[in-house]
Amino acid sequence: MTRNIRFENEADPKGQRNEQIARSEAECRISIDKQDGLYTTTSASETRSTATKSPVSSGFIALFVNEDKAKIPHSHEITKDKLTYAFMFLGEGNQIDAFLDYLTNLADKRILVNNLTDNRIGKLLKASDASRYFPVGRKRIQAKIYRRLGRWFNCPGVLLSLTFAPELISRRKAWLDCRKMAREFMNRVNRWRKRHGMSKAKFLSCIEVQPGTGYPHVHFVFPNLRWLASLDFLITTWGQENNSVDIVVKDSISPVSYVCKYISKLEGWSDLALSYIWTNRTRLYSMSRDYILPDYSDKRVPEWAFNRCLNKFQSIKLVINGLIEFDTLLGADEIVSEILLRRSN
Repeated sequence: MTRNIRFENEADPKGQRNEQIARSEAECRISIDKQDGLYTTTSASETRSTATKSPVSSGFIALFVNEDKAKIPHSHEITKDKLTYAFMFLGEGNQIDAFLDYLTNLADKRILVNNLTDNRIGKLLKASDASRYFPVGRKRIQAKIYRRLGRWFNCPGVLLSLTFAPELISRRKAWLDCRKMAREFMNRVNRWRKRHGMSKAKFLSCIEVQPGTGYPHVHFVFPNLRWLASLDFLITTWGQENNSVDIVVKDSISPVSYVCKYISKLEGWSDLALSYIWTNRTRLYSMSRDYILPDYSDKRVPEWAFNRCLNKFQSIKLVINGLIEFDTLLGADEIVSEILLRRSN
C-alpha cells in the first residue's frame, strides 16, 4: 500500500528542521544492555509501526513510503546524523570494523559503462578508483584540484593552523564539528575584518589528523594576503587553548600544492581517523565561495554512459558467460587474471 506525502500546518523552516532531527534521533535510539555488554537496535518494522501510530506535531512534514517495499531500511533513512548518533553508542572499535567492511565491499565493486558511439563496447571501472580512501582515488582528487585551481600559481599569503585541546573537547566531538567550527570561525573573522574596513579574506582549507592525539586540525591558506587579524583575536575566536592557533606569513606559496600535500598525507592516516571522516562524511578540503576559478568551457565530451553496478561475483560471471552483452569489454584484465588463478588452483 502506497501512501502519499501529507503536509500539516506549516511552520518556520528552523522548527521543521528541529522536528526532523528529533525524529531521526528517536528512530536511531540504541538501548545498551550493560550487564551482557550487548546492544540492540530498533528494527525497521518497529520503527514504521511506531511512526504510524505516533501523532504528528504542528509544523512537521509527514513522509510515508511504500510499505510493501519496506523490508529493509531505505537509503534515504541512513543520514549523517543517524550514523554519528549510532556510533556514539557502538564505540570506536565497531566504527573501525564498519569502515573496513565498507572498504572491502568498495574494492570488489565494479561499474559497467557503455560506449556512446558503439553499444557493443563495454568497460569495467573500479569504484575504488574514485574514492579518497584508495591511492588511485587520491591521485585523481589531486589532479582535479590542479586542473581547477591552476598548477603553477604562486603568490604571497598567510598560513593558519587550528588545533583542538583534548581537555576542552572530546575526540568524537572534534571530528564531528571540525568543519562547522572552522566555518563559524572564518565567518566571525570576516565580520571583524569588515567592521575594521578590510576586505573579506579568501581561503582554501583542508583537514589533517594529529599523530599524537588522533584529533583533527584544520589548515587554511589565504592567497595574496599579508595580515589576517590579531593573534589574540584569533585565539579568542577559536575558543581552544592559547597554543591552538599558529599563523605564518609567506612571501611565496602555492595554495594548490599546499592543499594537495595534505591530501597525499591521507595514506598515512590511521583506520580510526579514516573511519571518523567516513562516518561524518567530512570534506577533506574546501574553499571560500568567492574564490575565483578558471574557465571550464573546454570540458571533454563524454564517451561513456552508465549501465549498472556489479559486485565481484557478477563481474566474474559476466566474463565467464562469453561477453553476451558486448563484443569488447575493457578493464577486465584483473577479473580475467583472477579467473585463471582460480582454475589453476
